[in-house]
Amino acid sequence: MNLINKLKTMSVADIFSNLINESSEDEKYQDDIHILLKAMINASKADGFIDEKEQDRIIEFMGNLSDEEKLFVKKEMEKPLDIETFLKEIPKGMEKQVYYMSLFAIDLDVEAEKNYLEILEKKLHLTEDEIHDIKDDLGISAFV
Repeated sequence: MNLINKLKTMSVADIFSNLINESSEDEKYQDDIHILLKAMINASKADGFIDEKEQDRIIEFMGNLSDEEKLFVKKEMEKPLDIETFLKEIPKGMEKQVYYMSLFAIDLDVEAEKNYLEILEKKLHLTEDEIHDIKDDLGISAFV
C-alpha cells in the first residue's frame, strides 16, 4: 500500500507519524508537523476566511497534539494567507504530503480554492500523475 493510500485511513496524528521520519531530531519532527498543519490552514484560507466546517475539520484531525501545537494552529488561523512565504518553508521531499493535506482540508467549493491548488501544483512541481493519484485517493474528480 502506498503512502497516500495509507493516509486516507488514518487520523492526522497517525498521518504525521507516518509522513515524518520519527527517527529524526525532535525539532525537525516538530517543524514538519507545523508545515503539514500550515498546509491545511493555508488551503482553508484560500477563499479569504476559514469557515466553521474547515475549522472543525482541522481541529478534529489534530488529535492528540500538544497545547503548544494547538496554540500554533490558532495563531496560524489568525494570520493572513502568504503563499510565497509558505512555499519557501516547505522542505524538499514533502511536496506531495503538503498538497495532500491542502486538498484534504478544503471542499473546493469556490474558485479561489481551485486557484490556490493550481498554484501549489505548479510551485511544488507535481506531475499530472501525482495530482491525479492524490485526487483519486481523496475521492475528488481529477477534473476539479
